[in-house]
Amino acid sequence: MPSSGSFSSRLPLRLAAAALLVLAAAAAPAWEVKTFGGRDHVGLDEIGAFYGLGEVQSPTATTRALHGNGRDLAATINNREMRINGVKHWLAFPVMEVGGKAYVSRLDLGKTIEPAFRPTRIPNFPAVTTVVLDPGHGGRDNGARSPYENEKNFTLDVARRVRNALQKAGLRVILTRNTDSFVELADRAAVGNRAKNAIFVSLHFNAADSNPSASGFEIFCVTPRGAPSTAYEQTRERDMVAENGNDHDIHSFALANAIYHSMEGRIPMFDRGVKRARFAVLRQSQIPAVLIEGGFLTNASDARKVATKSWRDSYAAAIVGGILEYKKLAERHIPPREVSAYQHPESVRIPVAAAPPPGPALGLRDLPE
Repeated sequence: MPSSGSFSSRLPLRLAAAALLVLAAAAAPAWEVKTFGGRDHVGLDEIGAFYGLGEVQSPTATTRALHGNGRDLAATINNREMRINGVKHWLAFPVMEVGGKAYVSRLDLGKTIEPAFRPTRIPNFPAVTTVVLDPGHGGRDNGARSPYENEKNFTLDVARRVRNALQKAGLRVILTRNTDSFVELADRAAVGNRAKNAIFVSLHFNAADSNPSASGFEIFCVTPRGAPSTAYEQTRERDMVAENGNDHDIHSFALANAIYHSMEGRIPMFDRGVKRARFAVLRQSQIPAVLIEGGFLTNASDARKVATKSWRDSYAAAIVGGILEYKKLAERHIPPREVSAYQHPESVRIPVAAAPPPGPALGLRDLPE
């Protein structure tokens, strides 16, 4: 647990005029930044005020919720899970409560909450003309096993379905493998790094041999520098190293979020969340990159779905839909559709016409590197 000592400072954040969509007043607020255990935090109530979410609600003793202005956020004290706009996200650090007030790390505000709420304000999006699809495993590496087929064959099948649809949409598609062949992890990332105006999407299926009930979707983007990956509780020495993938970690998050909302909005599957990792293909990629886990081959229900061609068609279509939403965001600054828009098309959170123009994202320049 972080130490109980703290100090506060005032961090002014200037807003572009378009941010009036979110704020009721023209003047930018001063954020009170508190440091606990050597890490900067901001109050959940200030986050709510900034994004027009209203006052923090406490449905239970340990949960905190915000809802308003077409956005919602739900957090649990001393927990890294946070539900944002209908899907689960994994924070770098737990939400804290000090003196009866909930706090979120400033890194999580800048690297997760802000790009999730206002993706159109992420700066310097690369154009998207090429998609590099990376079917996981292959050759001597079978990957996970199911009663129906090995993971390596399912990933290649889905990659081909995604490729065909993307090509029809006018995109160039490169596969890191198009046969049952073994490809080194570094070579997979290198394929993407050689492509221009490209994104990298690695396709996998999950396994949990010790827990056959484990199920659902999850997606990974690279862990920000200075943060532990989702699988680790504490920051390690290697977490302070800047990886190649960190040059595009915000863009990778936006790509992961767009794809994941499409997956969860189109296909009923347990929501395991948008997560962070330093997998080789993510940390070595010099372009926006994600890794998708499309269900558990060790779960009877998931495995049956994955083995069905019609399900794989729907799954591939969901991935394609998310990629095309990201392309619109990157090139036309149109916010990607979210779960609610897929499930209830009549209720769009924020009209496209009202979306703020591209500009600096909140506080990114102030985040610890």
